[in-house]
Amino acid sequence: TGSLRCIVPSFGEFVDDFLADTQIADKSMIGRVYFWKKKFNDKLVINVTAEEIDDALLQIDRATSGSNANRYKSNLSSVFIVFNRHPSYKRLKFPNPVRSEFVSSFRENSPKTRFLSPTEQRTLLKTSKESHWDKLYLLVLMALTTGARRGELLKLTWDDLELTTKVAYLRTTKNSEPRLLPLLTPVIHELGRFTGGSDHLIFPSTTCPLRPFDFKKAWHRVLKDAGISNLRFHDLRHTAASNMVGANRTLFETGVLLGHKQASTTMRYAHLAHQHTSKMAADVWSEIHED
Repeated sequence: TGSLRCIVPSFGEFVDDFLADTQIADKSMIGRVYFWKKKFNDKLVINVTAEEIDDALLQIDRATSGSNANRYKSNLSSVFIVFNRHPSYKRLKFPNPVRSEFVSSFRENSPKTRFLSPTEQRTLLKTSKESHWDKLYLLVLMALTTGARRGELLKLTWDDLELTTKVAYLRTTKNSEPRLLPLLTPVIHELGRFTGGSDHLIFPSTTCPLRPFDFKKAWHRVLKDAGISNLRFHDLRHTAASNMVGANRTLFETGVLLGHKQASTTMRYAHLAHQHTSKMAADVWSEIHED
């Protein structure tokens, strides 16, 4: 044990090196890795057991959700993968304990898709106009009419807008591909109330113009005033898709608006198109079998 202690770092020491040397795109991963550091801080990396990991994951599952437990599990596995690839430790041939048959896997929560009804949309827009943040109405209106994600809208600068052609240019998206957003007339009218330098954010923070405005308080206040519950800002994207399908636009067209790379991603809205598809099937049938 003494010789191993000279060779193998404690889990806490290795986690510090891991976080310092690894580029982590998902910042929430850092908090989960720190959870594991606190859990196994003084143990040697190779002394962390599958049973201990499983006990911790079961507690996470009970306290939060299966999908959250799976994130913690995946992030811990990443730490051990890097350890086993490290030039100083790979010859130990330490089996990744997260991959043990004794470590549970958890049922993922089915995604909750919330759609605003037309009445709720009108109420939300009306209440947003009365918000203490004067740009919340514009942000909500753009989300409902473009289906863009929160981060995509908050990164927009005035230079990204082409008001003559009525489009906004998304330079970076979740899919790493640029995309054009339609700017409807109500959006253009609302944009006309504000001004900014070409490279300035449309929704800048009041304390640091280079950062987007943190509208969390304004958002929750408006939801409370509007009497709307269980709504995330991302659900406005779902609602935009619902509006498209409800207006008899195809799933392909809906996917184009949302910027989906895979048609399978848009299929979550297929159930909304049942009336449209039923009418389409009936029309085709009646044309073939005219009596």
